[in-house]
Amino acid sequence: MIKRSLITLFKGYTLSQHVMRLLLALLIPLLVSNLISSHFFTSKDYYSDVNFPVFICSVALLYFIFFFIKNQRIIGISLLSFAPAYLCLTANHAQSYLFSFGACLCICMIVIYFGTFPVYFTPGKRTTLIIITLLIFAFTVSTGIVCCLKYFNHAIPCFDFGIFSQMFYNMKESGLCVTTCERDQLLSHFAVHFSPIYYLLLPIYCLFPSPVTLLIAQGAIISSGVIPLYFLGRHFKLSNGATIVFSIIYLLYPAFLGGIFWYLHENSFLAPLLLWLLYFSEKEKTLPALISAMLTLTVKEEAPLYVAVCALYFIFIRKNYKCNLFLFVLSVIYFTAVTQLMGIFGEGIMSDSRYGDYIYDGGGIFTVVKAVVQNPVYAIYQIFTAEKLIFALQMLAPLCFLPVVIKKPSRLILLIPFILVNLMTSYPYQFDIGFQYAFGSGAIFFYLALSTYSELSHRHNSKALLCALLSSIIIFSGGYMSTFNYLDFYCSDAERRESVTYAFSLIPEDASVICSTFFLPNLSQREVIYELESSSKGAEYVAVDLRYPENESYVEKYLSEGYSLIYYSENAVALLAESADREQ
Repeated sequence: MIKRSLITLFKGYTLSQHVMRLLLALLIPLLVSNLISSHFFTSKDYYSDVNFPVFICSVALLYFIFFFIKNQRIIGISLLSFAPAYLCLTANHAQSYLFSFGACLCICMIVIYFGTFPVYFTPGKRTTLIIITLLIFAFTVSTGIVCCLKYFNHAIPCFDFGIFSQMFYNMKESGLCVTTCERDQLLSHFAVHFSPIYYLLLPIYCLFPSPVTLLIAQGAIISSGVIPLYFLGRHFKLSNGATIVFSIIYLLYPAFLGGIFWYLHENSFLAPLLLWLLYFSEKEKTLPALISAMLTLTVKEEAPLYVAVCALYFIFIRKNYKCNLFLFVLSVIYFTAVTQLMGIFGEGIMSDSRYGDYIYDGGGIFTVVKAVVQNPVYAIYQIFTAEKLIFALQMLAPLCFLPVVIKKPSRLILLIPFILVNLMTSYPYQFDIGFQYAFGSGAIFFYLALSTYSELSHRHNSKALLCALLSSIIIFSGGYMSTFNYLDFYCSDAERRESVTYAFSLIPEDASVICSTFFLPNLSQREVIYELESSSKGAEYVAVDLRYPENESYVEKYLSEGYSLIYYSENAVALLAESADREQ
């Protein structure tokens, strides 16, 4: 009788339902094994921590127990809970983007084939706004705390934060965007990158004049992009639940987090401003669109490309000629004027270092256009490299490739900035999500993802959104979860930090300083400061970072040049002062 009942129970499920129960029975012991093991799964020593007979018996027992749970919704939800938990844990241990992509592929297969029981979340408008506000606040605070801990622990370099920290100090004092540490001389930052947008932050910095203000502001700028994202969701008639999920994906987006943890950059303004521009253009609100476009133009010398492409897109898709033709022409004129002025009064737009592979006749950026027209397959050759394909996966996988699932050919126009700025270049930082060059492309990808999602059938869009959310969480776990654990290192480094802080207290506020790159942001609130590793200048004080043993040679160098050692802490800091004899 018992045997017949068990056979009846066993035959009462389809093959798919059997596989779901088996997967769930396997995942739970795997998750537990990884949690209790003293070794990561990537090590052979991991196997010594797992008792194989116990493991197999656990799987068999759980598989048997799950046959008595007839509610497929419970099994489905459990599978979609334990599978991401296991893959997130292992991704965090692996710290490999390629592994994370493999894990994303696994979770997408589970969602596609077995995810028939999604959890439907239908909050009201007020609840949605509260959740989005909390998400923005949590993101700003958490990223701000991590960056500030690194700042207080002297772990942020001159490039690319120390230069901006000193720049804002000088902006507060004189109104000018000048630095001494960016090119080892007194120079306007506009000679390197034309970014008047920074003046928007100046009033806040004047109220709270500290590098900490800038570090927190960076997170606030990026997270503010959730606001236009919310309005775009309403415009595309997304449910409130879907809008919240896209907001979470936005805040977990690796390209945005990578830029934030490379500290302050003008490019961060591109994410919210482009989303506002796209929203107002969708709604055909001319004046707000013009304001958004003009603000975007002031971000950087290449920002006109994004505005011009958006204008072209709406010319073709909305037939809104008057406003968008004006924006397109304005972008071209602005780009031409800025690049010419930077070539005359500044250091140019560095086209040789970024697109030198296309500049065959000694010309400038416009030679690139000629090169692509004359030899288009060479551009394809430059785009399809292993590094750039990985970068494309990093940009697209968290969005379940929705930005390139394009039904309307006109939307291909919006992929132009991604191709030109990120894929055609030979400058490695522009196709690396650890730097600041993906903010603009990322914003456009979110617009494309929302518009594509809105056109999918309910059956497909719910699974696509779930795949995107779980993939984002897995990639975040593999790439950035460890960054948020910086507090442990901060606490363990207290003694050295106190030595460095004490040494800095011995330097007068108005003194000129040469210091190691990781010391420069903490000493940047002064008129004259140079980066030790790249400077040929002299100064009243020299601060050497001895946390890196190779820097001991700098101490010997400056002692031989007549400086006096006034403070020394082994493996921490050496502070030297210009002697009276040397001054004479």
